[in-house]
Amino acid sequence: MSVIIRAFYVLISVILWQTDMSSAQNDYTDPITCYTCEGTAVNSTCADPLPVKKNTDLIKKECGRGICLKWTFYRGGTLFMQRTCSSDLNFHLTMIDGVCRTERNGNGYLCMCGRNLCNGSTRPSASPRILFLLLVCYTLISQRRLLWTQ
Repeated sequence: MSVIIRAFYVLISVILWQTDMSSAQNDYTDPITCYTCEGTAVNSTCADPLPVKKNTDLIKKECGRGICLKWTFYRGGTLFMQRTCSSDLNFHLTMIDGVCRTERNGNGYLCMCGRNLCNGSTRPSASPRILFLLLVCYTLISQRRLLWTQ
């Protein structure tokens, strides 16, 4: 096995370990600030994309604990969007930063995130640390390919 492939496996292992460790260490008991709103998922002040800079009516709520949620669900045949704190809902799921899941009954889609005001984005974003490590891996592999072709 080449040195580059071994280095790639080591970096991926470190990324997975760091991701696992950060989730294990966060018990979500610290306060967090989340956007809170509810409206139709189309043409409302709560719909995606959330107009954070233009919408001065957006409520930023300090939550005592938990994570921020963005929940898309059907009510009476209409698709709604709700952004809130996990502590405000009857929420019995394992809280994981940056995960989205479909409801078991297919009625909705729930995204969770553990950073201040993170539920304003259209999708969870990757950690800058993980993106940097992936960029390093790509660069190493690209350089190695250049050496092989010469």
